[in-house]
Parts: sequence; C-alpha cells; structure tokens
Amino acid sequence: MQLTKQIHRTDIEPHMSVLKGWLRGNVVGIYAGVKKKNGKKTGEWSIVMHVQQKKSADRLALDKDTPIPPFIELPIAQRDGGTEMVKVPTDVQEVGLFSDDPDPLYTNPYERMRPCPGGYCVQPQGLNQRGTLGANITINGQYRMISCNHVLSVNGQYTQIYQPDTTNNLNFLCPVSGFEFMYTYPTNDVFDPMYNDTDLAWCNITPQDGAPNVAEIGTPVGFADPVVDEEVKYFGSFTGLNETNLASTTYLGIMKVFGNRYAWFQNMIVLTDNVQMAGDSGSVLINGQMQIVGMMCGGNMFRALACRIPLNVIQ
Repeated sequence: MQLTKQIHRTDIEPHMSVLKGWLRGNVVGIYAGVKKKNGKKTGEWSIVMHVQQKKSADRLALDKDTPIPPFIELPIAQRDGGTEMVKVPTDVQEVGLFSDDPDPLYTNPYERMRPCPGGYCVQPQGLNQRGTLGANITINGQYRMISCNHVLSVNGQYTQIYQPDTTNNLNFLCPVSGFEFMYTYPTNDVFDPMYNDTDLAWCNITPQDGAPNVAEIGTPVGFADPVVDEEVKYFGSFTGLNETNLASTTYLGIMKVFGNRYAWFQNMIVLTDNVQMAGDSGSVLINGQMQIVGMMCGGNMFRALACRIPLNVIQ
C-alpha cells in the first residue's frame, strides 16, 4: 500500500462514481478534500463524507446506518502506467441536510426592472416563493434568461414568470421555455437512485425585458468549466454581491427539493464559504474572465452548493 501522504485531489476525483453507494440516508455529500482535525486542515487529501449528524456506534446500529470506515481503498494510477490499491483516508464532517432554499417571501422584493438584469427577484405565478434571475445571455442562437428549475418551473408545474413578484399583473416578464427534468424521490434513503447533473430552467426573452448585465458585476461574455480554487462572484437577490472560491467541482450530494422531495446530484460545485441565503438560488457564478461557470442552487448553514449549466440541453 502507498502512503496516504502521496494522494492528491486528482487521484480521488476519477473514482467518485465508485463512492455513490455511500450517498444515502445520513450521508448527504462526498468530495475529495483536505482532511481536517480539530477544525484545522492537516494537509492530507481524503474522501470527505458530509453527514447530517455524527452518530455513536450504538446510534448507528439503532438507525441501521453503515459506519464509515477510516479508509476506503481505491485503484490509484501510478507513474509507470499501472494502478495500485491505496487506502485513502475518510473525513466525516457534520453539515446537516442540504435544501434548495427558496425565499419564503418574508423579505422585501427588489423593484420592478425593465430590462431586468441578472441578480434580481423573479417569481412563478402560483408558486409562493421567489428566487434569482441568473443571467440573460445568448445560448444556441437564442437570447435567453437562465435560472434554476426549482425557481422557475418545478419540473413543468409553473410556466409564467413575474418580476419582482406576482402581486401585479404588470410584473409579468416571460413564459418558461424549457427545463432539465429533475429526478426526485420521497425519501433520502434510496438504493441506486438516478443522478441529476443540473438544476436548470430557461426562458426565451427579449432585450427589452432582460438586460445582459448582472447587477454590480458586469456583462458575462460566455461560459466556461468550473475550476477548483478559482475565485468567483455572484449577485443573489437576497444577499447581493458575494465573492468566494470553488472548493470542489465533482461533489456528490443529496438535496431536499420541491418542498418535500429529495434529489441526488453528481459533479456539483461546492463553495469555500457558505455565502448563499434563501432566495439566492439561480444566481450565476462568474469567474475573473467574466465567464459563467455555474449556478447557485442550494445549501445549508455550513456549505453552499452550485450546479453546472449544460448548454447542450437548452433548445
């Protein structure tokens, strides 16, 4: 066996699919991260296991939860071109349950804006919650507004979008044009679930209704893949302008969505800071080159999560 000190993030990430069997029940997230001890980073790369609650051995047995071992063996590529089974340490961190965190309408909405830039409040007709208009940008030859499925559509249940809210018919902004279907389940204890790659919906919009800039950031020039450690900005309709870094781009996670359903995600983005608040879902992450690299979609008091934006599904 190799020494675990020789393991790096790029050794672990190719094997994330092997770890999917752990993602159920009390385990709500998995990614390659630096192991912590007494709250401080040790410098040792590990498989970070996010759990709703740290439990004693007796409690694990009572709840029929599988104990997380101190090491998990993975086939790590070697310099000679072969592979070797290596004990990779685990790091169990208590973070609670992730949710899509819609704004429950207890905050004052932003003013009505036409054309409306990214970062402002939007609300579907019939849904008693708000989220954030991510950006208005040309995708596949069409000018479109993008935000989260759970903000705009909820898998097609809602079709008419208002800004900033539905209190006045004059606030109508545009209809929903499409969404990427989200697979959900009634509990978070499911074997072999379908994994989602994104939480995305979009609207075809006119430049008269949607401005190309994102509030206090500027106008995005396109899209790029997210990169670990890069600095990003986003403007949420609840928290305003935020700056943070990307801790992981291959996160496996379970999130409570649509009020009382659960969704499994792969290749999610984890931020180094929990800067998201209820109502920020849908806001886009923008890197230093003014490229959109992801979209805020959920979190809890410890971590904020974002999803990728697969342009090929937007038609």
